[in-house]
Amino acid sequence: MTIVTYILTGLYAFLTGLAAIQQWKEEGFHFRSILFVSVSISILVILFIPSKDLQFVLLIFAFILLHLLAIAQGIKTNGHITISHHVIRFIFHCIIVLMVYKFIK
Repeated sequence: MTIVTYILTGLYAFLTGLAAIQQWKEEGFHFRSILFVSVSISILVILFIPSKDLQFVLLIFAFILLHLLAIAQGIKTNGHITISHHVIRFIFHCIIVLMVYKFIK
């Protein structure tokens, strides 16, 4: 399960960064896109930190940042946030954090 946790977290970070780059290409430069890419890259880097306690704390921090960025993105692009989207995102982040805690620590 450790490998699955690393793959799932890395794939999530990669796809989030890829979506930000795609949006950047379509809509032009936005600071939010750079932040999404930066946080996604930082998640990939965090996965290689040997200290599992530090890795756990930094992943929680990165997921909080991603969630805040997603809320800001929703407000900016749609004028409001879609609650169901953010609940699903929050549940997914919680699952990954629990997997990291259980299988990587």
